[in-house]
Order: sequence, then structure tokens, then C-alpha cells
Amino acid sequence: MKFAASLAEQAFGSIVTFTINLWLIRNGASASYGVYVFWLAVAWVLGTAQGTLVITHLFKLPAGPDHAEARREPERLFLTVMLAILATAAIAVAIGDAALRGAGSELSSPAAVLFIPAFMLFQYARAFAFSRQRPVLAAGLTGGILASASLVLVLDKWLGHQPDAERVLLLTSLAYGLCSLAVLLVLLDGAGPMLRAADIRRHAHLLKGSWWLLLGAASGEITSRLSGFAVVARFGPEALAVLSAVQVVIRPAWMLSAAWTSIGFPQLSARHAKGDTPGFVRTMLGGASIPGAGCLMWTAIVVMCWPFISDTLYHGRYLEIGPLAYYWGAYAVLGAVAVTLNTAMLSIGEFRRLALLDLAGAVMTILAVAVVVSRFDYPASVIATLVGQIRQIVLMAMVLLPRLWPSMAVRPEAPPLDSAGDKSPDPIRF
Repeated sequence: MKFAASLAEQAFGSIVTFTINLWLIRNGASASYGVYVFWLAVAWVLGTAQGTLVITHLFKLPAGPDHAEARREPERLFLTVMLAILATAAIAVAIGDAALRGAGSELSSPAAVLFIPAFMLFQYARAFAFSRQRPVLAAGLTGGILASASLVLVLDKWLGHQPDAERVLLLTSLAYGLCSLAVLLVLLDGAGPMLRAADIRRHAHLLKGSWWLLLGAASGEITSRLSGFAVVARFGPEALAVLSAVQVVIRPAWMLSAAWTSIGFPQLSARHAKGDTPGFVRTMLGGASIPGAGCLMWTAIVVMCWPFISDTLYHGRYLEIGPLAYYWGAYAVLGAVAVTLNTAMLSIGEFRRLALLDLAGAVMTILAVAVVVSRFDYPASVIATLVGQIRQIVLMAMVLLPRLWPSMAVRPEAPPLDSAGDKSPDPIRF
């Protein structure tokens, strides 16, 4: 039931992204769509930073109604940090947009100042629901955003407004912000942010490792998104629009990995705490193999059906995409493996080592992007992302495998009996 609800939530999220992208692709100019993709990428980058500073710690709290009291103060601290991050993000985006507007860049969009904090609030409310093991509520949140965003976009066009990045960012920010605020209030149940400095200092240890997490997340974002920013800088918004038009059709395959992460992270943390190494490994293998196979099959469908997709969804645009579908498909398949290994390392608290491994992948990506973008056309930029992704996978596997398989082979032949006469072997720690 929990996985089904999590999968439904991911499906709603994929449909939200797909619907908004398709709305602009079909009804707006390519350059305007490129502007929307740019600010959405910025939102994901800042949302990832928020995730490392708050959401990762939120997932490590004990879940269930029996732990409501133990969670109360940590949740108040995380709410305070989240609000500070939203305020900082809004100010940073306002300054960045003003700089773009002053430089005469077509990427400027004042509505991004509202959209990005609203999107980040959604990410927090969604994670909050999952951390409480309430995937149905999380699915309701994302489904509510899908319904409300679709309604306001259709109503706006019915009123005679031509869709562009500015209007779409503004209208969807209302859907993200209002739905997320409603769910957050339900989850908080009257609790408020932690405002006293003494209380914050007393609970600050709960944020231990955040800076290493932030370094890792920043490095991961460089690996996954640098090519997009490089393309828009080198080739312009229209080139980014072509990349995104293909990626958005491949992206539904990602919902399997994301759905697994939402339930797999707490499971891995629990198995690690119990010393259940075989169960830990089984959960990892399932998290890599099932979503990876799903991504592979979905990519094959997209490749075979691309002429139909181009004609039906994009009004005949983007018919000639070359190898882009193969590139993005490989990215999705490798991503399923990378997400599983990354989640495993987070669940065992390897924040520092994971940050350094992500940094190594980011360095490789920067070098690859610099070479590829300067020498080849923009579709090859995805290859540079794949290079950094492969390096991350190899390095994470080199850290995890020696810790897991040797410990699985160590099995006590005759576990000692406790005072009650039950077998009670020491848990396997790794």
C-alpha cells in the first residue's frame, strides 16, 4: 500500500512536470519555454540544497504515532531552518533576476521570485509527509497541485492570455504554494517554528553533517545540471528547449527511482540500525534493478514512438532529435543505480565520504562539459553528464561493496543463548 501510494505520488509529480512543459511547448515560443526550463532548473538546485540541510535529517527521525512526541522539537527546528532557507532563496532569486534584467538577458522573469520559494515549500511538505509515513497525504498534495495548476492554466488561456514563461511561473507558484501550505499546516498540527536561540542551540546537533551533505548535493547538482546551464549560455534558450523536450518524455521513468527512494531511505536506515546487512543489500538491489529495468523499457518505447510523440504532443516540432533519446535514456538507467547507492550511503551516515565522492564526479563533469560544449553541438552535452555520473557510481560502489559483502559472509555457527533461552546473535554492523 505504501509503495503504491508513493508510486502514485511520483506519477502525479511526473504528470505535473509533463503537463506544464507540454503546455508551454505546444502554446508558447521555444525561447519562452527555455526560460521556464532555466528557472525550473534553478528551483531544483535550490530545492536540493534545502533537502540536504533539512529533509535528509527529517527522514532519519523515527516514524509512526508512537514517536510523535519525540519528533515534535526536531520538526520545529527543521521548520525554522526551512523558513530561513526559503527567505534566503527568495532574496537570492530577486537579486539574480535583477542582474539578468539589467544585462538585458531574455532569461529574466520576476515571477521566479514567487515560483522558486513555492516549489521549495512543496518539496518540504512532501518530504514531511513521507517522513511521517503518510504517503497517501503526500500523494494528495501532489495530486492537488496537478489539478489546481491544470485548472488555472486552462482558465488563463480561456480568458485570452497567451502562455509564456512569466505567466506559467506565476500561476503554478500559486498552485504549489497554497496546496503545500495547507498540507504543512495539517502535519504541524499547531506546532510552530523554533524561535528562541537557546532552543535552537540545544537541538543544533540534529543538523550534524549538514555541510558535508550540502557539499555533496552541490556536487551532485553540478553533475546533473551543469550541461543545461552550459547549453543555455553557449547555444541559447532554444537549444535548451530541444534538450528538455526530449528529457521531459523520458522523465516519467524516473518516478520508479523516486518512488523507491521515498520508502527505501527509511527502510535502509532501519535495516542499518538493526544490523540487518542481508536485508540492506536486498533493498539496495531492488532499488537499482527494478527502476533501472523500468527506465530501459520506457526509453525503448520513447525511441520507437518518437515520430508519433513529435506529431501528437509537439505539433510536429523536434522531429529530428538525433541520439538525444538514447542519451537521456542512458542517463535515467544510470540514475537508478546512482540514486540507490547514494541513498545507501546517506542511510549509513557516510555524509563526508559521499560529499567527497560527489565532488570527484562534479570535477569530472566540469572537465567533460568544458570539452564537449566547446567542440561539439549541444546534444553531446548529455554525454558529459554521463561521464560524471559513471564516475560517481564507480566510486560509491568501491566504498560500499567492501563494507557489505564481507560482513554478509560472517555468520556465527552457534549463536549464544540469552537468559530466556532464545537465540540472540549480535547484530551485524557495517
